[in-house]
Amino acid sequence: MRIHFLGTGAGNFRGSRRQPCSAYFEGLLLDCGAGATGRLHDIGQFGNVDAVLITHLHSDHVAGLFDLLLHTLITGRQRPLVIVSPPGLRGILRAVFEAKGTVIDPSTIYDLRVIEGDRVETTVGRWTIRSAALDHSVLNLGYLLTSDGTSVFYSGDTREPSAARGLRADFLIHEATYADRHAALARDFGHSTASQAAETALAMGARRLFLNHVGDQPDTDTEIAREAKRVFSETVVAEDRTHLDL
Repeated sequence: MRIHFLGTGAGNFRGSRRQPCSAYFEGLLLDCGAGATGRLHDIGQFGNVDAVLITHLHSDHVAGLFDLLLHTLITGRQRPLVIVSPPGLRGILRAVFEAKGTVIDPSTIYDLRVIEGDRVETTVGRWTIRSAALDHSVLNLGYLLTSDGTSVFYSGDTREPSAARGLRADFLIHEATYADRHAALARDFGHSTASQAAETALAMGARRLFLNHVGDQPDTDTEIAREAKRVFSETVVAEDRTHLDL
């Protein structure tokens, strides 16, 4: 199994090194930040997306969804597509469709199913998907993905400690917006430091931790790698346009 990190930046990203957060994993698109559609095409996986899992409705996690839906029409998609989200996405999509933002409503061409809620459990392909409400400045759904005895948890944006610490996952993809020196900012804005993410990986019994949603403060990359590995040695700071095998 392979995780493709399409974008690994936080909402305050600058420049092209880290685009907003999004990752592709075995038919599942985890969040859909701006630019995700182009990077899916780059790795030859655009047509293989079975479901889009949106953690919350902040623009850096959802703004790329409208381009993705437009490109499903451009590429002649016929396969079903599932979108899972906290409440509110249907209204946003309705406004986009009515304004002809995707030219026509994709659901008139193929089976487009939107699942909203603060507690979601569904199956897409071989994956069982369960949400967990986490502590951000708005409702954020973390997603526990299980298949064939393997489990992956994707956090989206969250303060720690969170409900994730009561779950079990083999692999954890967790935000690390701040280094420890900015722990107060992390708390104020509903985010985590790298060492807090590492503590969650320990609590979940994870085998590996992948850090994403990295902030743009000077030296953050170096600091979060050092601080997380001090707590949990099997930590990788994800980079845009990289893939990692589980």
